[in-house]
Amino acid sequence: MRRPLIAAGLLIMVYGVAGAILDADVNLIGVIVFGAILLVLHDGVFLPLVAGAGMLLRRFVPPGWQAAVRFAAIADLAVVVVALPLVLGYGRDAGNPTVLPRPYGEGLILTVVVTTVVVFAGRKGFERFRLRGRR
Repeated sequence: MRRPLIAAGLLIMVYGVAGAILDADVNLIGVIVFGAILLVLHDGVFLPLVAGAGMLLRRFVPPGWQAAVRFAAIADLAVVVVALPLVLGYGRDAGNPTVLPRPYGEGLILTVVVTTVVVFAGRKGFERFRLRGRR
């Protein structure tokens, strides 16, 4: 599974770089600065936090539940990272006052809870799927 994911990531990066280079309206310096900031944030902040969380999971979660807990944590983190700036009101300006006009904080919390419950409810299904592939 690792090789197809690496290949897909490389193809997406080539597509993005080619689009940035060939588009006349793109500020290449801004793109390079943005990429450098993302790289520093990912490798300097996000990656150590995820590794630390994995170590905590290994210490406090029973071995039979670790895969489900990791999957739920990653899915919940992805939902929160994408939705939290919108919930907090970033992106709202005079030209677009309708970005999330209702209180979506409760929806974000509900989404995280439902995702976690679905992962734990489907735990046996994940285990059966994994065991089938090893026979």
